[in-house]
Formats: sequence, structure tokens, C-alpha cells
Amino acid sequence: MKILLTIVLSAGAVLGQGKPVPSQGPPPKNLTQHTDGRFSANSDPANPNQFEVRVVRTGDTLSHISGEILKDPRLWPQLWEQNEHIINPHWIYPDDKILIQPVTRITEAVPPAPPEEQAGSTSEPSLAAAPPPAPEFLLRRQIQQPPAAPPAQNTFILTPPPPVSEVKTSDLYCSGFVRAADVPDDVKVIARHNNDGSVLATDSDYVYLGRGADDGVRSGAMYQVVRPTRGIDDLGRHYLEVAQIRVVLLQPAFAIARVVHNCEAIEVGDLTIPFQRLEVPPLPRPRPFMPFMAAPSSLRGEVAYTKDALSSFGSAFRMTGTAPGAGGGNLAVLRRGVAAEGMVVYIDLGSGDGVKPGDVFVVFREEELDDALYKLPGDVSRLRGHQVAIGELVVLKVEERASTALVTYATVGVSQGDDVVRR
Repeated sequence: MKILLTIVLSAGAVLGQGKPVPSQGPPPKNLTQHTDGRFSANSDPANPNQFEVRVVRTGDTLSHISGEILKDPRLWPQLWEQNEHIINPHWIYPDDKILIQPVTRITEAVPPAPPEEQAGSTSEPSLAAAPPPAPEFLLRRQIQQPPAAPPAQNTFILTPPPPVSEVKTSDLYCSGFVRAADVPDDVKVIARHNNDGSVLATDSDYVYLGRGADDGVRSGAMYQVVRPTRGIDDLGRHYLEVAQIRVVLLQPAFAIARVVHNCEAIEVGDLTIPFQRLEVPPLPRPRPFMPFMAAPSSLRGEVAYTKDALSSFGSAFRMTGTAPGAGGGNLAVLRRGVAAEGMVVYIDLGSGDGVKPGDVFVVFREEELDDALYKLPGDVSRLRGHQVAIGELVVLKVEERASTALVTYATVGVSQGDDVVRR
């Protein structure tokens, strides 16, 4: 019986010896598929819009990202501590989002070594015979040496944190654009899958595209759904950005796509263009601003339109030719649209003028004087043409003749016709 028990225990010990566990721990087994199609054990961060985001690439580690962004790979534990959605710091996956939050690095300054004690300067009197006098050139060298610096005190050097982005993801992909050349209408939304009486599609719904594998559509391809609204003078045509979709089923003549993220509901007839990742560099803050500041540069344009004033043309007002807003009297300004902080405008400067994403523009307007309540003196004519700064814009995306910009600061509503000058 003892021999049998020994054999059983030995066999159990041998069977228990599986594949050795990596030093960084076993890889997570419960991977989930995110809305953009990637697989990861880590969820998306809760507040990605408040910090700079670093997207993980193949071969990345937290140590590598820390060395690239924070210039010190040894700061990776702080990077992990600030990203609570990362379960195991040794297991990160391509397209995971790492938040780059401000990190304070404290460096203790090392005091210099004390100067070497010169020969013959001992505190005890020497009983030996005095050495011969030093040659004159050595004495002259000693006299010319500067006095030794006093020992340095321990000091702390604070490295300022990197600037934080002011632009949210929705600002980049839901702000629309004005393009000189019309968007092709070959790949468009032709129907909503599982039509239950609704022609609108939102998050996680499926739509049919009027092109398939025979037309070059690829499975897994991402598309931006756009909707034309109207032409703007000689700048081009304005397009609303409606949603982002991914092709999940491909047929020779058509395709089925899933709505990954929507800015507003997709309608039958909306157009699609290949999806492109956008990025605006972080901007330093604070930036000085004064109402009476001078124009910071010679590159000057104006606000062509606001996004809200155009958003109705592609849908409810499509065939009416009616502009949103009220007209007549002092309310005529509403027809131009008014944009406050966090809203989108379009300016009449583009890549042909040297504008690029991340450029900052100051908004100027001529001083408005209202004589409805009391009569103004005749000398008020001296103020004609005097402009004051009323706000600030950050360029999100650039086309050939026009650019999309976000209002980051405004003392009053920004509207069509306001002047913009690049910082």
C-alpha cells in the first residue's frame, strides 16, 4: 500500500510540472474585442480627453514609452500607476491607449568634491626640515588659480510637466471640413440593416454600402461617413462628419459595415471616405491674451462660417434652401451663426496659405458702438476701424483653401466675418 501511494504522489508531481511561467507573470486569457476591432486585456482609459494619449505600437513596453515621452525609462512605474486601466504593466497590446500625465521628476544636485588639500598645509607643525622653495613658475600658477567654490547646498530641480492637449477626440472626428473638390459619391450608405421602421443608424447598428469586393472595398476597412451641406463662396463644399464605420461582411456587389462611433445618426444617402487618424500637437498654456493686444502676425483671414449654422443643411433643410436662424432687424446676426468656447468654425485660410493643424489664431472684431440707448458724440468716428481681440482658435484640420478650427476662448460669440490672425 505504501509503494502504491508513493507511485501516485510521484505521478502527480510529474503531471503538475507544466510550462514554466514567465517572470512577468502568465499572460491574461480573457481578451476582449473593442469597438475599433482590436483585442486587448486592458480597457480604454476613463478620461482620455484630459491628457496627452500615446497609442501603443507593436514591440512597445512601458519602459520604452517612458524613455520616449518622459526621457527616462526608469519612470515606467509612475506611468503604470497613472494608468489604472492597465492590468499588468508587462502585458500591453497594440493600439492600447496610455495617458501621459504630468510627472514631477525630482533630482538631487550632487555637491562637488572638496578641493584637494595642498601639500604643506597640515594643521600639525612638522618637525622635518622645511622643503626648498617652489620654483617661481609654480608659485605664479598657484596665484593665478581661482579660489575654490564653497560647498554646494542640496537643492531640488523640478522638471515642468509636458503640456496637456486641449482638443478632444470628438473635436477631431466630428467637426466637419470644407473641401475644394467634391467628395466622390461612389461608396455611399444605401440602407440600414434590420430596418425596423427607422432609417437612422447609430452606435453598433449595421448599414449597407453600395460597393463591394468587386469595387475594391476591403474587409475590416474603416470609413468616415460624411454628409454634404452647401457650398461656401470660393472655398469649396462643406461636409458634416457623421460617423466612423468598419466593414464586417464583404460581398462582390455590396458590403455590410458596423457603426463604431457616431457624431449623429447616419442617414441613407450619406457618403463615405477612407478613415484617417488625425492628431493635433499639445499646445503650451497659458498663452497671453489681452483685448487690446496687437495683431501677432501678418497672416490674416476671417471666419467663413460656424458649424452650427451649417449643420441643418444636410438633412432637414436639404431641399428647402432655407438657412437656419432668424433674420431681420438686430437678429440678422443669428443667420451668420455664433460660436462660443468649445464650438467649431471654418476660416478662409488653408494649406495653400501655410496653415497646419495646431496653429493658434486670435480673433479680432471692430469695436461695436450701439446708439440705440443714447446719442453718441461725433468724435466717436475716430474709433472707426479700431479692432479688439475677442477670442482664440486652434486649427484642427486643414484643406487646400479652408481650415476647421475650435474656439478655445471667447469673450463674446465668434461669428462670420470676424478677422483671425495667426499667433
